[in-house]
Amino acid sequence: MRTVDYLPNTNIKIIQDDEMFRINTDTFVLGEFLEVYKEDRVLDLGTNNGALMLYASRFNPKKIIGVDINSKALELAELNMKENNITNYELINMDMKELSIDPVDVVVCNPPYFKTEDKNLCINDYKKIAKHEVTINLESLTKAISRNLRDGGTLYFLFLTSRLEEVVIALKKVNITIKKMQFVFDSNKENSNVFLMKCVKNAKSGMVVNKDIIIKR
Repeated sequence: MRTVDYLPNTNIKIIQDDEMFRINTDTFVLGEFLEVYKEDRVLDLGTNNGALMLYASRFNPKKIIGVDINSKALELAELNMKENNITNYELINMDMKELSIDPVDVVVCNPPYFKTEDKNLCINDYKKIAKHEVTINLESLTKAISRNLRDGGTLYFLFLTSRLEEVVIALKKVNITIKKMQFVFDSNKENSNVFLMKCVKNAKSGMVVNKDIIIKR
């Protein structure tokens, strides 16, 4: 079943399908974390229904590119671009591990961050690919990010807090430096579930940690 909703705190419409991954708190906090300049070319890895492309469109960038292995998800992304009169976009149906385009200025990525050995694997194949490392793992993902991001380009990234150490190591291997970090907490839980990162490729070290984001239910 398809529904027409709005990105939180915006008047941007988004068409969603119950069979596939729908926007959630992760999508919202990463979309709000994103900063883009008008001359930027933006790459959304694992674009799904195009929600983060829509967030990026608020900055009127030069071009927005969405990549996903799921062709059905890209059909929704196409509808969402047209629904919001966005014309400066390109959608690519491809495995991120194989992607190699002219390096972009900004990469935004809300990747599948649950390991495949997780006992709570989704039964639905669409959601399984969106949430679990079925088609790409963290190491392959960071290689794809680095390969398609220009020197000095910026990565906006969200991942599981429990895997923070893995992320730091994987990014360092591909010469991506963390410049800003922010932890996200659910008001009903003691520990952070996910974190946000702003990173720069081939940058000098030096990082700030912003105040935590508290999600009230």
